[in-house]
Formats: sequence, structure tokens, C-alpha cells
Amino acid sequence: MVRNLFQDESTEPNEPLIARIRKKPFHFLIVLLCLINISLIGINVGLWATAAYQKMFFAADFTSFYTGFYVVRVGEGENLYDGTLQSKYQHQFMGGMNFEGGVLLFPNPPFVAIVFSPISLLQLDAAFYLWSLMQLGLLIWLLIKMNHLFYHWEKYERIILNITILAFWPLTSTFLLGQYSLFLLFCLMQLFLYMKNSKLTKAGLWLALMAVKPHTLLIPGMMTLNKRYWRVAVSASIVGIFLFISSSLIIGIQPWQQYIKSLQALGSYFDKFGVNPSAEYTVRGVLSNIFGNSQGSLTNTISIIVLLLGMIFIWFLWSKDIAQDSSRFIIYFAFTIMFSVFLSLHLNPHDALILVLPAVLFYDYLRQNDYPRKAFSILILISPTVFFIAAFFKFNIFGVIRPPVVIIVVMIAWMIKYMILDYRHQAKNRKGLPSPTV
Repeated sequence: MVRNLFQDESTEPNEPLIARIRKKPFHFLIVLLCLINISLIGINVGLWATAAYQKMFFAADFTSFYTGFYVVRVGEGENLYDGTLQSKYQHQFMGGMNFEGGVLLFPNPPFVAIVFSPISLLQLDAAFYLWSLMQLGLLIWLLIKMNHLFYHWEKYERIILNITILAFWPLTSTFLLGQYSLFLLFCLMQLFLYMKNSKLTKAGLWLALMAVKPHTLLIPGMMTLNKRYWRVAVSASIVGIFLFISSSLIIGIQPWQQYIKSLQALGSYFDKFGVNPSAEYTVRGVLSNIFGNSQGSLTNTISIIVLLLGMIFIWFLWSKDIAQDSSRFIIYFAFTIMFSVFLSLHLNPHDALILVLPAVLFYDYLRQNDYPRKAFSILILISPTVFFIAAFFKFNIFGVIRPPVVIIVVMIAWMIKYMILDYRHQAKNRKGLPSPTV
């Protein structure tokens, strides 16, 4: 990989590495950042191994999922969202210990608990390791998919891509907590591939499966409400109705009523029951740091208004009949997902793993159109370090902005710049004028 980075027409085959570095300092920086990210991979694996050795996984988010699985399996599914019942079972699973606040509530729709209820046949620790093995398989599948999608990249670019993904702290956090973030990323990957390949019914299936965390559906769903991609929305709706009816036949409709109430309650929690908006890399997270937990109602009101405006904007953006075989589709899809993350009403730090897809898609867009991409490459490569530091240090820029938020905002602004350039390019083409240069 190092030789590939430094080898080009300006270098001699036997030229010393130091001389090549002097000629190509940018590539030296790339190699240095890759070495840092490789070190982060080692640290992350070590942290997971340490947590396993110290048997700390019983205190992970997975315990709340396991509780929901267990409640359904033992025939108490109609009381799936009963906090007292969940607390009782968690007390048993954790050997007499409890989470702060007494319980870590099951946060997902009823069909999730039904589908995975057989996992609760295992003891909590065994179930967690099985869950981790399933996630590992999903990660390998995802990396294979991504390498296939970007087969036209240079080999060293794909190697750097894999290193950067594996070093990204939200991925490690997902494994430590037993979260669904990797599944959400895979769903978005499949949604992109099927939409781009005009397999809109299948795309709708993957959009619907994101209902594991319904708040991730809102903005991506808006890009399907137009004359070109309406079949994605219809397919997703049909799958959603099927999941609702089938789960209601198994455990009744009451859990769905309870779930809606639990979502409303979730939005009112600030630094309780495992919900800490100020740690999120979202508009709501920034507002939480500005106003404090005592002004949760104000934070939520502004966040909802911003989200609604964002949804309208995305609908308008995609109403312009974006063809899936165009490079515009790639940048608009990347922007939509990045925007969705930033405006989400509830997106924990580990769910920032979703950012992987829009970041690499935007890089591919720049590459395909022969736009400058060195600076963006650096931004991607430093992201694992920034997110890692943010996970362990409570440093906020100006006291209110988490460092990863800066990276997200910069990426959004970068995408907007090229979306405007693309729009101007299309407008000038229609008028027969020369295209703009970057």
C-alpha cells in the first residue's frame, strides 16, 4: 500500500522512500493517518477483549434488548413495555444489580422482540456472544459489499477504506453495547444499491427494516415520495403493515399502543434511563448543551421544527426527478443520509456508524467527477481519531459543540457546495454554456 501511494510518473522505481515523501507530503500524511487508524483498531479490539474478560457485557444496551426478547418468549408479550416487569427480569439477569434509574427500557418496536425472542433461550452472556458473532458476520458481509461497490477504486484506496471503517469508534461501540447500528448501516447500503439498480420493491423492504429504530426512517423516507421512487415508499408501507399485523396477531395490539407512549416518554428523558441527548451528534444534542437538561421542552420544540423543515427540504430536493444512473443520485443520497443523522431527534453516538455510507459515497462522487478530493480524504481519515477522543473526553467546542458535530457539519457543507455546482452545471448545459470549474 505504501509503495502504491508514493509511486507515480514523478518517482524513480528505486528512489528512496524518504525522497518520495519529500515529493509527495500529502501521501505521507495519508500513510501516517492510516498507521494511526491501524493503532486504533488494535486499541478497540483490546477494549472489547478487556470488557469480555471482566464480564462487563451484562451492563450493555443488549441487556435491554434481551429483556424484551425474554418477556415475549415467556408469554408476557402483552406487557412488553411495562417498566416494572422489565426491571424485575433485569434484576435477575444481572445477578441482583440494576441499571442507574432502576431499568434500561426496551426501546424497539414489538416485532423486534418477537423475531429475536429465541435468543433468550440462552443465558444473557451466551446470548450476547451469539449476538456479537451475528454482528461480525454482518460486518464482513458489509465490507465485501462495499469493496464490490467500489471495485473501480485503486486497491490501496479500498484498503484505506477498510482500515478507516474498522478504526471508527462507533463500530467498536456497537460491538461493546450490542447495538443495532451496524444493521442500520447495512439497511442503508442495501437501500442505496437497490434504488440505484431500479429494484425499488426490494429497496422498500430495506427501508422498512430500518423501523428497528423508527426515527431513522423520517428523512430517508421523504426521498421516496416522488414520481420516480414512489414504489419504494409503497413497498416499505406494505412491509410495515405486515409487521404490524403479524406482531399484533402474536402478542396483541396493546404493545403497539404502549410502544407509541414509550416513544413519547423517550423524548422527554434528559440524562435518565440511559438517554443523554447532550452526548448526541445532532442538532438536538447541540441544543441540549446550550440550554441544559432543565430546558428539555424548549430543546425538543426547536429540534422538531428543524426536523420538519429538513423533511420538507429533502422532499423538495428529490422532487426534481433524480435519475438513479446519474452521479447526482449519489451525492443527493449521501447528503440525505448525512442530513438525516444530524437532524435526528434521537441518535446515540454509536449510531453515528451510519455516517460511513454517505462519507464514502461522497468521496466516490468526487472521484467519478474528477473533483479535488485530497482534503476530504484527510477529513475522513481523521474522523476515527476525533470520534475516539470524543467518546472518552467531554470536551466541547465553545462549551456546547461536540467535536464530531463539526465533522458532520463540514461534510454537509461540502456536499451542499457540490450540489450547487451540479445544479449550475445542469442549468448551463440546458442553456448551452460552458460548465463551471472547481
